[in-house]
Amino acid sequence: MKIMLNILTHGDELIGLKVANELKKLNISKDILNINIANKKAYKLRKRFVEADLNRSFPGKVNGNHEEKLAYKLNNIIKGYDIVFDIHSTTSSLKDAVIVTKFDEETKKILDIISPKYLLFMNLFKDNALLTNAKIGIGFEYGNDNNEEVLNKIVLDIKKVLAHLNIIDKFDYKKRKTKYFKIDNSTIKPSGYVLLPNIKNYEFIKKGSIYAENNSKYLIADKDFYPVLFGEKTYTDIFGFEGIKIKKTD
Repeated sequence: MKIMLNILTHGDELIGLKVANELKKLNISKDILNINIANKKAYKLRKRFVEADLNRSFPGKVNGNHEEKLAYKLNNIIKGYDIVFDIHSTTSSLKDAVIVTKFDEETKKILDIISPKYLLFMNLFKDNALLTNAKIGIGFEYGNDNNEEVLNKIVLDIKKVLAHLNIIDKFDYKKRKTKYFKIDNSTIKPSGYVLLPNIKNYEFIKKGSIYAENNSKYLIADKDFYPVLFGEKTYTDIFGFEGIKIKKTD
């Protein structure tokens, strides 16, 4: 069993460093658990990326921009691991979300062990995301960088998997009930528009409802959806993503 802990896919999301430091205390062999710093240059610059979002740059290019070159190199490396944990932070109101780009049976087994509060099947980015290249790819978006509770939750959930695989000693924990969402679309953010204050992540938006405004102009939902990763500052060109509820068996 080979596991990669991938951190700093985005150079300004520092919680991965803290997770790595906690897992180092378990003294697991590097042949089993390897820590990979994905975008060192962006980290040194304290920027999300240098030229392009690494998590949208796969499978990469030999002679591409900085992130495309990184993605090309990482592609084959990632394929050599049985599980890849990709650690992120978020400034949105999203909390306790695990992200996958595959929803196959092997991935579902690991998700059942983690039992996250929210599971996001990001079907929208399945072709160019880092996780897609892993046999089992699990992304953590549990909250912001400076929240100790967020750090502890990520570490605990990774330890659940390690214990299940007999890499560390087993321990007791309480399973959570998971809400499953599939993400197929993003919501464009036209210039000047702001979200209404009542729009919250995971809270249902009905077709025909107003969700954003610009003075006397409004954006109206053209279908039912659940907002996911919604926020004014999360992205520059979109408000976030449109989710639909699915079942574990889907």
